[in-house]
Amino acid sequence: MAKPPKSPAPFPSREKILEFIQNTPGNVGKREIARAFHLDSEQKRELKKLLRELTLHGSLQKGRGRNYTGPGELPEVTTLDIAAIDDAGELIARPVNWNDAETRPLIIMAPERRGQPALGIGDRVWARLTKIGEHNYKAKTSRRIAAAPPTVLGIFDMIDGSARIRPTDKRARSDFIVQVGDEMHAQPGELVRAEVTSGRRLGLRQAKVIERLDKFAGTKAISLISIHEHGIPDRFSNDTVAAAEAAGPAPLDKRVDLRDLPLVTIDGADARDFDDAVWAEQDPDTRNKGGWHLLVAIADVSWYVRAAKPLDLDAHDRGNSVYFPDRVVPMLPEALSNGLCSLVPHEDRGCLAVHMWIDADGNLRRHEFVRGIMRSAARLTYEQVDGARNGDPDDTTGPLLDDVIAPLYGAFEALQAARIRRGTIDLELPERKVKLDRKGNLIGIEPVARLDSHRLIEEFMILANVAAAEALENKNAPCM
Repeated sequence: MAKPPKSPAPFPSREKILEFIQNTPGNVGKREIARAFHLDSEQKRELKKLLRELTLHGSLQKGRGRNYTGPGELPEVTTLDIAAIDDAGELIARPVNWNDAETRPLIIMAPERRGQPALGIGDRVWARLTKIGEHNYKAKTSRRIAAAPPTVLGIFDMIDGSARIRPTDKRARSDFIVQVGDEMHAQPGELVRAEVTSGRRLGLRQAKVIERLDKFAGTKAISLISIHEHGIPDRFSNDTVAAAEAAGPAPLDKRVDLRDLPLVTIDGADARDFDDAVWAEQDPDTRNKGGWHLLVAIADVSWYVRAAKPLDLDAHDRGNSVYFPDRVVPMLPEALSNGLCSLVPHEDRGCLAVHMWIDADGNLRRHEFVRGIMRSAARLTYEQVDGARNGDPDDTTGPLLDDVIAPLYGAFEALQAARIRRGTIDLELPERKVKLDRKGNLIGIEPVARLDSHRLIEEFMILANVAAAEALENKNAPCM
């Protein structure tokens, strides 16, 4: 007598499937779930549909291959970017597809195997993860992978009906060929950025245009070529841009209120951001006859750029801002570099400031670092300040001449006298300035006159650095 057909096991609820994935170590895919709940072929099709729904709704995350993890969890093997080095010297990695910086888990990379080169910031690896805490992981490299397809900057051209890119990098040995449909409507003579693709045609490597930049002429093109050839990062991550745009003014809170002091910025006429401000007065202390009280304030960038956060990681990749005749590649997004971290006139700004007291001979007697809120009284240029000092004030410098500019020069003269007594070498190295017309075309290169206003700012900044060195030696400098 034939046995009756075996009835299928009951189909598991969503809650049971999620619980199984959450509590099962190792790889969990559709096969493991079906085996655990004894599902038949019809139920497996229903399971596939349910897993897709759970992934779309965020209840599950799709890992490597066909494996799944719970929300907020990482798969056993995943792709990581090496993002930072912590205070203990450990390499910190971040998942390449994890967009929420606030919930991003902490991933510490294990040392590489003996004989393998050490990982560095910017490297991308395929790594195996071991969970060591609720949101912490230890990662071990399985293999290194390219961070992104390589790109090429070049001039788009048509040769015998075939689209080509002639690289601007002189080290490139040949042109790249562009397939029909990959030109992005580029026109001959245009500067383009292209992504190198796999395969060859007519003996040449292939590339796909991803950005049309400009006609190959003028300083603008030269700057773009320099940025590309030197690997200068010129794009911020979405997390970094979002963090910069969400930032607000630094609160007064426990800061020292410096807004009543007429601090001024002194920069070149073409400066795009204002990082530091100065102020001075005759020292009212009778024990320091003929001495001066100086104040140097810089934008408190550290208030916005926190360790291992997106702004810090992108800034670490850059290291500094890069200046070209026609543009700046900033270390921080414009919302900060030209906004909250720029000491623009008549706007409250968080700052790190140092009070310094010097005697009549220009010797530093004491100093005090503070975090404060300042409000710049004016944005001045070197030429304006020097002109006012020499009897030719304008509408901006005239009202500031007696109470702001004159004391600055009084303190400068004391510092300059001390410099001469020390026998410090004053290197008068010639400086040149590139001049552009309104369209960005080069019209000349001119020498830059070195003024006493330049020297004034230099002396104030040197003294501030001396004070910082002493403070660090005595361990009483503010946390930067």
